[in-house]
Amino acid sequence: MSTSRMIQLATTISKNAEVVDSYLNSRDLPTPSFDAECPERLLFGHGEEIDGARQAVVDATDELQALMLGPTGLLSSLFHNSLLSIQAILRFNLLDFPPGKEETTFTELAAHANCGLQEPEIRRLLRHAMAYRIFCEPRKGVVAHTAASKRLSHPLMRAWLGFATEELWPSATKTVEALTAWPQAQEPGQTSFNLMRGTDSIFFEDIAKDPGREKRYVDAMGWFNSGPGFEPNGLVDAVEWGHFTTVVDVGGNTGLVSQAIARKHSVVKFIVQDRADPVAEGRARLPQDLKERIQFAEHDFFQEQPVKDADVYLMRWILHDWSDKYAIKIVRALIPALKPGARLILNEFVLPPQAFVGSHTNKMLRTMDLSMLELHNGKERDADDWRKLFEDCDPRFKFEEIIRPPGSKLGIIQVVWEP
Repeated sequence: MSTSRMIQLATTISKNAEVVDSYLNSRDLPTPSFDAECPERLLFGHGEEIDGARQAVVDATDELQALMLGPTGLLSSLFHNSLLSIQAILRFNLLDFPPGKEETTFTELAAHANCGLQEPEIRRLLRHAMAYRIFCEPRKGVVAHTAASKRLSHPLMRAWLGFATEELWPSATKTVEALTAWPQAQEPGQTSFNLMRGTDSIFFEDIAKDPGREKRYVDAMGWFNSGPGFEPNGLVDAVEWGHFTTVVDVGGNTGLVSQAIARKHSVVKFIVQDRADPVAEGRARLPQDLKERIQFAEHDFFQEQPVKDADVYLMRWILHDWSDKYAIKIVRALIPALKPGARLILNEFVLPPQAFVGSHTNKMLRTMDLSMLELHNGKERDADDWRKLFEDCDPRFKFEEIIRPPGSKLGIIQVVWEP
């Protein structure tokens, strides 16, 4: 008799959890817990084998839970208000305990927050969060931090979840309405975000009108860029940057990725291009020892590329913000600057075939794809989508390869200009 899927998944969980546990024990590292003092990145940065084992457990437990719930339980577990308590915690500043307190009570927290909410409402909201292991109640009426609530206090994580609850979540509720109003839309001003905000301005224009919202978005992206699997390490190590002299970092924000590459490859010079504000911030923050190798320039990437004959034009997480119509415009704006053999290097999600991705990983990828739809009418693309995009741009682009660095969630797409 063949082994059931339940037993296959349980075996996967047991086998891979043992791999991770043995590794941690062999190095005298603590095992994962929900305790507030548990190291935030305990299970990350240990190499391909441990990362693969950890991800196998995550995907298998997700699938096994779905099987055990059954179809009705699975549908019923799609809770519509999962983010509600997070939004309340951030908006009403419920993360901060009274000074000097490692624990507090619901009553003390209500008085300290001074947000207008009374103890019963705060208790209900925090107990909802506790169901997701954000805060805990070690004794009746007492509130203490868990690893997750402590991490939520980090400014960049706070910015990310603030952006998710105040921009992404409200936009998501308007997505079907937007698709009804603008079926097959590619315009960045015809999105669920536009309906949510009641504006014709595209996301980047609208958010720039409010310095607080713009800073929250910039910080949220900073969290993403530093999160496990999203750091630039894979890009830094997987490309032979030492073969190049000049790299143009198109839409490079404050230049952190160029700095990471420059630190490891001393012969390469960079020109970081973006809007005025990130360019000014990048110049101000650039370490003194990199000032001779990294320049900044204000540039709209829909306009003709002013830096001619560079070896590489780098775009990290740029084209996923745009529909094919506008992604093609961005790439075509580079063509007048390209010399024969010039490379376009993209650092983007490359969606895997549906059958070859784990359950939890698939949720993350599809959520990112719909987030791009909500905000920009952008999209995440699979390998065929990326090839077709460059074919539609210009047949003189040769699609060379896609690299998937170990431990990185982003692929590296290399395209060569061959006129």
